[in-house]
Amino acid sequence: MPYDSAKDPWRGSAVSPTSLGRSGEAVVPNDTADFPRYARVRVFAPTTLDSAQVCILPVWNEDDEPIVLSLPIGLPIVLEFIVRRVLATGTSAGLHIHTVI
Repeated sequence: MPYDSAKDPWRGSAVSPTSLGRSGEAVVPNDTADFPRYARVRVFAPTTLDSAQVCILPVWNEDDEPIVLSLPIGLPIVLEFIVRRVLATGTSAGLHIHTVI
C-alpha cells in the first residue's frame, strides 16, 4: 500500500523523536493491516523475555520491505521511525506495543 498523506498527522511539520505524544493506543501486530493513522511506536520488552525484536513497516517502505529491530530487555523505547504497521511475523510475543501520536 503506498504512502497516504491523509493518514499522516505530521505531514508538513518537523517530527522529533523527543516530541511528546498527544494520544496513543495498544497495538496488536498484524501482517496485513496498516494503522488508521501513521504513528511513532513505543515498545517495551518485559524482563521475562530472554530476547526481543519488533518487525515494522515505516511509512515509505513497500509492503515487502519490513525492518526487524532488536530491542533492549526491560527498557521502554520509542522507535525512531514513523510507522504504518507492526507485523506479527518477526515480532516477539509478549511485547507491550503502543502508538504515540
